[in-house]
Amino acid sequence: MIEGKIYLAGRSDSSPAKLCFQADSFQLFVANKLIVSGTIEQLRIAHRLGNITRKITLPEGDVFETKDNDAIDAALVNNNQSSGFMGFVHVLERNMVLAIFSIFITVGVVFASFKWGLPALSHTVAHALPASANQALSNNVLDFLDKHFFEASKLDEEKQEKIRQHFFDAIVPLYQAEDAPEFKLHFRLWPLGEGGSIPNVLALPAGDIVVTDRFIELAQSQDEIDIVLLHEMGHIIERHSLEQVIEGSAIAIVVSMAFGDVSWLADMGVGVGAFFISSFYSRSHETEADQFAYQHSLKAGINPVSLGLILNRMEQDMINSHGNACDNAGVKKPKESSTSNACDKTNNEDSNADHSELDQSDNNSEGLLGYFSTHPSSAQRTAMGKRYQVCFEQGLTICPETKQQ
Repeated sequence: MIEGKIYLAGRSDSSPAKLCFQADSFQLFVANKLIVSGTIEQLRIAHRLGNITRKITLPEGDVFETKDNDAIDAALVNNNQSSGFMGFVHVLERNMVLAIFSIFITVGVVFASFKWGLPALSHTVAHALPASANQALSNNVLDFLDKHFFEASKLDEEKQEKIRQHFFDAIVPLYQAEDAPEFKLHFRLWPLGEGGSIPNVLALPAGDIVVTDRFIELAQSQDEIDIVLLHEMGHIIERHSLEQVIEGSAIAIVVSMAFGDVSWLADMGVGVGAFFISSFYSRSHETEADQFAYQHSLKAGINPVSLGLILNRMEQDMINSHGNACDNAGVKKPKESSTSNACDKTNNEDSNADHSELDQSDNNSEGLLGYFSTHPSSAQRTAMGKRYQVCFEQGLTICPETKQQ
């Protein structure tokens, strides 16, 4: 006999009861009076979780509760309702060594899923979606930017057309694929403060690339313009915006499933963890775009050192025009776009010579702060830039892959 209490269907009060299992049948007694009987298959028996109260739902909706979990497990040991997996969980609960080992295994699986699994999944899904998905993601974005951020370009029309024609004649053909998007080049003025403007280049998912006036003014060679445009083409071709949407949605779903209402998570630090994960994915996308730019710059005879030179110049211009680093200037890229961040540090040997003090300071701050960055560290970008610079000086059009350190 298993002692417990019975809640009759439709009633909130309970009565002492006893449940008896015999072979494949059961009998329920209340005040030593048999009130219901039947086969075990008719019962819905809750899985065991530690030693919390176990619920057994009877055929008519009555619920029997008991804390005698061992007796129930013994009665079900030869029955198909035996809680196989949950029984294993209970074994873990009773064995500290197995419990600790299972925690490490779980943490490892979760870590691997977020570090490798989700990026691989988002990449596969993003590239499996039709081009219309990119178009849907871009719809009205440029109009929104024109309304709230940009002004009409003040560059000479002839200069705009010359840059645009060079882009379509010399840069776009570097990427040959049947599914290549239709690239479009737009020129805009991005005002900042009193008479200033922001140097930047933004890529929208459907193939639109927005170039700001100040970026063109700062560029000192065609190579500098071309390699940044290649970087933005990399974001579009690799479908980074779609991947970010998929990754962000997956993170939100997992957090919601684990914690329910997510409105309080920022106060509990979970929001910070999600931000770290998103920043990690963003750094990965920027690294891919850098690599795309460098690889294709070799084919076009573009000096890889150009990327570091223009990025450094853009950063210094923001510092000079706004009085502090642009991370503190309140300037953020629109969520729907990918940008060549004006705050990125140098990634080539020549620009290192001109900004050694800046790089030294940056290297000292790339520990914990690096986790907050949405772009690769200076050390990583410098190493990649140096490798492609060596290939360029050797006249190679393809740079051999090397192991990342």
